[in-house]
Amino acid sequence: MTEDAKVTPWEVTGILGDTDYSKIADRFGAKIIDRAMKERIASYTGDLHPFLRYDVFFAHRDLDLILDAYSRGEGFYLYTGRGPSGKMHLGHLLPFMFTRWLQEKFNVDLIIQITDDEKFLFRDLNSGDLNRYTSDNILDILSLGFNPERTHIMVDTLNSGLLYNNAIKVARHINVSLAKSVFGFDDSDNVGKYFFTSIQAVPSFILSEILGRPIRCLIPYAIDQDPHFKVARDVMPKIGYEKPSSIISKFIPSLKGSGKMSSSDTTTGIYLDDDRKTVRKKLMKYAFSGGRDTADEQRKYGANPDIDFSFNVFRLLENDPSVVSRIYDEYRSGQLLSGEMKAMTADRISNLLEGLSINREKVKNNISDYMFSTDRFR
Repeated sequence: MTEDAKVTPWEVTGILGDTDYSKIADRFGAKIIDRAMKERIASYTGDLHPFLRYDVFFAHRDLDLILDAYSRGEGFYLYTGRGPSGKMHLGHLLPFMFTRWLQEKFNVDLIIQITDDEKFLFRDLNSGDLNRYTSDNILDILSLGFNPERTHIMVDTLNSGLLYNNAIKVARHINVSLAKSVFGFDDSDNVGKYFFTSIQAVPSFILSEILGRPIRCLIPYAIDQDPHFKVARDVMPKIGYEKPSSIISKFIPSLKGSGKMSSSDTTTGIYLDDDRKTVRKKLMKYAFSGGRDTADEQRKYGANPDIDFSFNVFRLLENDPSVVSRIYDEYRSGQLLSGEMKAMTADRISNLLEGLSINREKVKNNISDYMFSTDRFR
């Protein structure tokens, strides 16, 4: 990693390259998703999601055990989450798009944990703002079209009894020294921060608890959340549950090419409420380009699509690899100019956001159909 790079569950700064991600995965004992694993996934799903094809989801823990269980007819369930701290942007949304694909392809239950308690403990947010962010973020997530019969929104403060009664089983096996070494806490941090990772572990075994039988859990998450689930995997066997499996993603970079999109800096990302004009303006003004300084140089020397923000987002939103390959060749050869690449991607993003806006209104009156309840599993 670059010297100024920092990756924790609460802060990501600096530039991470492919080599850096591989080093992080190796350091924490995760395996790179290789060609053989991709082929095995495709044997169940029929195709590969662009996030797998282009190594956005790049590492895993025990994904093979999930596929083994599925092959035996034992099934599994998905668990992911969101800390509601502000407006959602494209970087927040794309992992949920992948999770939706997994749910659809494997026809499994999904728990989405909304960690409003985390944001209260770690951020200077009042309850009014948290409630608003929670409601808005839930609508944003559900606008992707999750299956209402198999999707379960678990808001921590609304499910505190169930979460606490199970979190204490986890907390008994996490001492202060471990929390300090894994998360970097010190004596000035409030005690809630030390306890929170126990709360976040609960959805990874809660269905086994509710159903009274073991059922494996697969957790899609970005690499910054890995410390939470590394701790959870260490604790689960001690309290009688299977270790959760994980599939781990890189960050969607900021428009400017370094770090990740930020909720506090509107120039770094595309927000879900950005209109078509705003999306185009942001890409034209801020998007990091792999192109040349002038159109003549671009036509003569071509661009570098591999480092180009617009191209890399375009390929994540295009399911046809032959189209991606054609655009890559045209951009690299200079046939396609940087402004044209940005405009093409702006249209793709805007079409996605406009569709989500329509879906959001449809979901608004049916939120209760998605809320977590133990009765929905009986």
